[in-house]
Amino acid sequence: MYQTPKRDLSGRFTLLPMDDVFYGPGSVANLASVLETNGVERAMVITGTTLATKTNLVEKVQAAANGRVAGVFHETVMHVHSDSVLRAAEYARTLGADGIVTFGGGTPNDTGKAVLLALAENITEPSGFEAARVKFEYPSTIDVPPIKGETLPLVAISTTLSGGECTHFVGITDEVRRVKDLYIDKKLTAKAIILDAELTLETPQWLWLSSGLRSVDHCIEAICSNNSHPYTDALAAHALQMLTRYLRECKTHPDDLVARTQAHIAAWMSVCGLANVTLGLSHGIGHQLGARCNVPHGITSCVLMHAVMTWNEDHVGDKQRWIAELMGVDTDSMNEGEARAAGREAVLQLVKDLEQPYRLRDVGVTEADFEALAHDAMGDMIVATNPRPVHSVEEVYEVLRLAF
Repeated sequence: MYQTPKRDLSGRFTLLPMDDVFYGPGSVANLASVLETNGVERAMVITGTTLATKTNLVEKVQAAANGRVAGVFHETVMHVHSDSVLRAAEYARTLGADGIVTFGGGTPNDTGKAVLLALAENITEPSGFEAARVKFEYPSTIDVPPIKGETLPLVAISTTLSGGECTHFVGITDEVRRVKDLYIDKKLTAKAIILDAELTLETPQWLWLSSGLRSVDHCIEAICSNNSHPYTDALAAHALQMLTRYLRECKTHPDDLVARTQAHIAAWMSVCGLANVTLGLSHGIGHQLGARCNVPHGITSCVLMHAVMTWNEDHVGDKQRWIAELMGVDTDSMNEGEARAAGREAVLQLVKDLEQPYRLRDVGVTEADFEALAHDAMGDMIVATNPRPVHSVEEVYEVLRLAF
């Protein structure tokens, strides 16, 4: 059985300025009081086109706000293209919005955080994002510009399981370069999060489950991090156990609100504290796979996790054994190599059991895309913190071939 090794610890742990998390069926009823507490009278709701035009859920959110919504923006674009952010920001200015409510999955949530940035820094053109983005030069030169202006209060209502509503960073796609740039500041943190399982029943099953696998990816890369921490280890380990169980239950019984709430809480746990540990290639390549090949966030994890774990095997000690055990595999009779392999296989089997794609070729990525993907990945600071050091574009190619 895996045991966390004894090691010296010192440093600083950063907690984000999030005030409240409301969870469980019907918890959207807390929206009006949250907006009132934060002095919001004219909120702008940012959501997706499907939620706004094919369901009545946006109306439910507006009703829960009790007259504190001034308008709804639903023209969000997957992977948060800068033009869509600027349109949303301009609408917020037109409304005189004094707060933002995001409703939906990662796209509305990240669009909301990007709008906070655009409004605080008075960005009105795509070029305006350049000064605010994280600048990274491989392997370790990083510049993280702070947001100078004040940001509006943000309330995030999540209908998927990626956990992005719990973070203080956002990725915005530069349409010209076809690269997703990173922006980081505590000011982008939501004041409150609402995890209402009843509002997730209209979420497409593939999106609910694949975004849950994105949270599995958070757990795995946190556990295997170069600077893993007992706090994040504990959350990631328990979240991985919960996700392994409740994602399967959600697939079998999509209307089970208890399973959906448990999965929602596990997704929240999977990203708690991730501001304090480094991640790796699955996230790093995944960012660019989304921006360049338009692969949804959750699906990038589905097709990359197993390959990255295979490539990292000799650089994460016994942690892949621990992953196997957390996912319900008895490794007592296995040798070290067998136990590690069992961890990788448990992850792959979960993806298959949830009937999600698990190879790059299954999501429209071709070998002709590898050169640009590998080049873009080397510009992502998360790649530089992968447990197995990445020295060249050619090594990213190796991972892409394993995933293909």
